[in-house]
Amino acid sequence: MEERALVVRKENLPATIEELKAFVIVTKRRIEAHKAQISAIKRLGLSKSVYERKLKETQYMSEIVLYAEAKVGKLLKKIPRAHPGPEKQKIGSTSGTYLVKTELQKTGIKKTDRMRAQTLADNEDAIKKVVEEEVDKGNLPTREKVFRKIRENRTERYREKLRRKTKVYRGDFPVICEDFYEYCMENVKSNSIDHIITDPPYGGKYLYLYSQLSEVAQKVLKPSGFCIVYVGTYFLDKVMDKMREYDLEYYWQICLELIGSHAKVYPRSIYQSFRGVLIFQKKPIKKMRLMTMDFIKIMNPEKELHPWQRSIDELVELLNKFTEPKQIILEPFAGVGTVGVACIQAKRKCILIDNDKKVIKIIEERLDTAYKELSKTK
Repeated sequence: MEERALVVRKENLPATIEELKAFVIVTKRRIEAHKAQISAIKRLGLSKSVYERKLKETQYMSEIVLYAEAKVGKLLKKIPRAHPGPEKQKIGSTSGTYLVKTELQKTGIKKTDRMRAQTLADNEDAIKKVVEEEVDKGNLPTREKVFRKIRENRTERYREKLRRKTKVYRGDFPVICEDFYEYCMENVKSNSIDHIITDPPYGGKYLYLYSQLSEVAQKVLKPSGFCIVYVGTYFLDKVMDKMREYDLEYYWQICLELIGSHAKVYPRSIYQSFRGVLIFQKKPIKKMRLMTMDFIKIMNPEKELHPWQRSIDELVELLNKFTEPKQIILEPFAGVGTVGVACIQAKRKCILIDNDKKVIKIIEERLDTAYKELSKTK
């Protein structure tokens, strides 16, 4: 247990917020120093035992920092949120008056950091799970990874709730659990679909899907039908090539503004503030009847069911820009069914396909709920 002697055990963490704050700052500095040493050990090719010992020390310090921040959250929750007494007190100053600080404000911890600490305090099971997973992988457990685990747990609970809720699907849209390529090539008639709107998985290992999507679009789309596809910018050049393999024509690009924290593209040192949507068209090229803007501001981002979940509002706007009421929309990568919900709201028809059995019940429940809400507004 030599590495554990470097810092206190989590059972013996400091007792006050001020002491914990100082402990976290010092330990984080030691972690950074250890990370530099680990990098040097790897670069110099020193013995494996030296590397493993230093890694274990750093992993343990990273774990203790997480529990220290969680303890700060527990202590913060015991502090009253507002001033004691019926009214807020004011103190005079040369420049006027200002509010007396609350006990929470006196801790010197910003509101955002207080919320993060309290989230850790409420989710120590997630800390434990992340520590186990990251240590097994030879990585360091971090606060960001714990928050990701918390979001995953919350999402899975909501998904399970929807799966249990749906018994008999009563909607009009076909929801198909199949490989989209095999199903469309064998079962969807040529020139029978007005448009495709879809969001394929991102990453280099999924690039082949864009070739399959291009072939499917060429077969099933009606002449001049649009294939509207979300893309990641990192592989944009390769996606463009694959989408044109079967003679689809590039029409335009729509930019969706990302609200909130920006995506971090570390291999390019870029904070991405938009998501691209490429518009392709089956020949003959036919321009849209009305002029439209190529920028959409996402006001209501939705991530309750999946980290890549699209907003209903943005999809309704895409439908309104490029499609007409009562047209048939194909969604080959249905995910959690957001395109289907948007089609219900925009009065389009839709065929949804996904190869993940776990999401089919979720899609059906969302569509049933959307139909019910639509009926209430009539």
